[in-house]
Amino acid sequence: MISKIFSKIRYNLFKLRYSRTIKFEGRNRVGKRVTINKYSYNNGILKVVLKKRSSIRHDVIIQGSGYFVLGEKSFIGSYSVIGCNQSITIGKNCMIAQSVSIRDTDHNFEDLNRPMIEQGITTGPITIKDNVWIGYGAVITKNITIEEGAIIAANAVVTKDVPKNAIVGGVPAKIIRIRD
Repeated sequence: MISKIFSKIRYNLFKLRYSRTIKFEGRNRVGKRVTINKYSYNNGILKVVLKKRSSIRHDVIIQGSGYFVLGEKSFIGSYSVIGCNQSITIGKNCMIAQSVSIRDTDHNFEDLNRPMIEQGITTGPITIKDNVWIGYGAVITKNITIEEGAIIAANAVVTKDVPKNAIVGGVPAKIIRIRD
């Protein structure tokens, strides 16, 4: 009983603290130590939308200057990082396991005469459609669409689009099979 009261207080404090950054659409769950880091890239301001009944587990970091949407009844597992400087959209009923990295940004590195930290970044949108399962430790890179019903194996690195109902795994991720 007391833990439920503290949980509700923590959730309301979180909502208040990030009221200008996060839009809560319905009831959501937000775990302990969830961190929101706003950056100012291209004059952008991080905006986060949590659709109804979505859930973010403890120790998740959401950072950047883009637009991030977590779909209805979807969840992000503990210790995951969302790096959003353009846009990341996650559909309904998606399961994102622990320690997943989803980042729509890469650092530039072509100029050998300049430090990489001074070369800027490139971004590309990420779209994860409905009913997708992303396994432990997977990495999703920029300019990716993961179609409905796909499964991303643990520790896979997704560098190309994933077709509907595909199971992918490996580094870089390759199609293991398509579920009928």
